Amino acid sequence: MVEIHSTVRHIQVAGADLGTAGRLKIALISSLVVIDTIWIAASDFEFDLRSLAKVAAVTIALATISWFYRVKRPIRQFETLCTETAFLLAFSASAAVFSVLMTSIGLPLVDDRLMAIDAELGFDWLAYVGFVNDRPWLGVASSLVYVTTISQVALTVVAVGMLGHLQMVQRFVLSVMFGALICIVISALLPAAGALGTIRPSPDFIAANNPVVDLEYKQAFFDLRNGLGRLISLDEPRGLIAFPSYHSTLSVLIVLAFVGTGRWFWLVLALNLAVIFSTPVDGGHHLIDVLGGVAVAFAAWALAGRFFAVRTSIRTDS
Repeated sequence: MVEIHSTVRHIQVAGADLGTAGRLKIALISSLVVIDTIWIAASDFEFDLRSLAKVAAVTIALATISWFYRVKRPIRQFETLCTETAFLLAFSASAAVFSVLMTSIGLPLVDDRLMAIDAELGFDWLAYVGFVNDRPWLGVASSLVYVTTISQVALTVVAVGMLGHLQMVQRFVLSVMFGALICIVISALLPAAGALGTIRPSPDFIAANNPVVDLEYKQAFFDLRNGLGRLISLDEPRGLIAFPSYHSTLSVLIVLAFVGTGRWFWLVLALNLAVIFSTPVDGGHHLIDVLGGVAVAFAAWALAGRFFAVRTSIRTDS
């Protein structure tokens, strides 16, 4: 984790005038790095430092480019895009490690309660996925849209920034950080295996659609809870959060970031509605996981919005 700490310091030096929002992001990343480092050192976990090299190199390169467009050839648009992308990379790496560590706490699963809530809402996971299984074209479409989310996060920073909505980009990145931290903490305190990991349908049922997340993929979650899988590598990231669904959180945040961009908003909205509908199928989630993820997104967006409102007010008063 030393390289992440070095990267954070490089970001701070490269952009000496990052403002309050930038300093908050650095504080969040630095705090995660400290927690991750101490936790790993005090436990039986091992961290693959080699897996960090690529993330560190790209992040430092982006921070350097950001410094160039801030100091040597001021172009705020490019500087903001590079800075926020560097923040995303550094945060994603430290948060991924934090998620693994938090999952290992191994508190009792709450899937029975989540399934009871789904039942009260009239949602039957087997029937929902079975409907998709009976329509192979729908299963292919579901998988194709589901895997776009991570790429969409990076593209959102670039696209919204190129459209000139720089403060929206900054708010989006801060919201992604808040959303991730909320999901990680809740998923550790109220751990769930998801509908797929709980119901464990027959191999034929799963093979009918070949979802992105299958039982083999889910095994990493169970291994961590059982004291296995003690090597943490950024080369093999695994989605460990079931409740609330971070995939749904990201989808909503992406849509919110495109508000006010005209026709782009409607295209992004359509794509991410499809992602949300695909989440129980290709993510193996309960319906309440998805609804919880949506709620987290609005909470994270509102929290970031309040921060920027305060920031703007302070600048006006001064």
